[in-house]
Amino acid sequence: MSQQTAIEASLPAPDVAHRKAVRRTHVVIALARSDLRIRYGRGGWQVVKWLVDPFALIGVYLLLRVIFDKGGTAPGLSVACAVVPFQIVLLSAISAMSAVSLREPIILNMRFNRMLIPPAAVLTEVIAFGASFLIFPITMLAYGVAPTPALLWLPVVVTSTLLLAFGVAWPAALLGLWFPSFKVFAGSILRIAFFAAPGAIALSEVTPSVRAWMVFNPLTGLFESFRHIFLYGDSPSWWQIVIPSLTGAVLAALFIPLYRREQRHFAKLVADS
Repeated sequence: MSQQTAIEASLPAPDVAHRKAVRRTHVVIALARSDLRIRYGRGGWQVVKWLVDPFALIGVYLLLRVIFDKGGTAPGLSVACAVVPFQIVLLSAISAMSAVSLREPIILNMRFNRMLIPPAAVLTEVIAFGASFLIFPITMLAYGVAPTPALLWLPVVVTSTLLLAFGVAWPAALLGLWFPSFKVFAGSILRIAFFAAPGAIALSEVTPSVRAWMVFNPLTGLFESFRHIFLYGDSPSWWQIVIPSLTGAVLAALFIPLYRREQRHFAKLVADS
């Protein structure tokens, strides 16, 4: 029995649970920090890139809207309401697909809770795209859109976004481990899902026949819920919260047990990949 285990065995159950939760939190933060250093480097340039990246992404999707001659109400803000939540989901999946293989040295040489790898991938993207929320006050000011009490819905909408990202991370981690060459194709599928939802244009600008099936895409609910609180100034519809949240919960319920079973073989899988 290790010294750590002996100490925990002598503590009351609530204290043990608290110590384990704190330790897991520290591990998740450490994994996320290492991912951030890999992506953004170190020093002052890290902060600059962290701030510039989301604005560049907004520009790309806004340019597509201009090319296809789609005006609409506050197009920059409308696109921002889709791109910001989409990037959190997309990059959580892409990061999770590489997360296990990137940690080959510690998987082979250290003991740690490997169930924390997908949540760390999601936390990395949440931190990385924290700067993206600066886009909302900037674009609202640019288009003269005043804030409304609907902003009180923001914690609920962000939670729905994180639930979907969390759910997607588990199958993505397994997919990247089982089929490493599939990563680029999987990223393309997720980008197609962006355009199969009202990403470049709002749902109100879509024809009724297309709108009828588009609402089942969980990204549709995310995009429209952000538009309601930032652009339209009213409350999101119930389905715009429920569908993304339920999708994330179902994915997590299906794939966490599978991930738990497979994580016992990670050392062999990463060594063979």
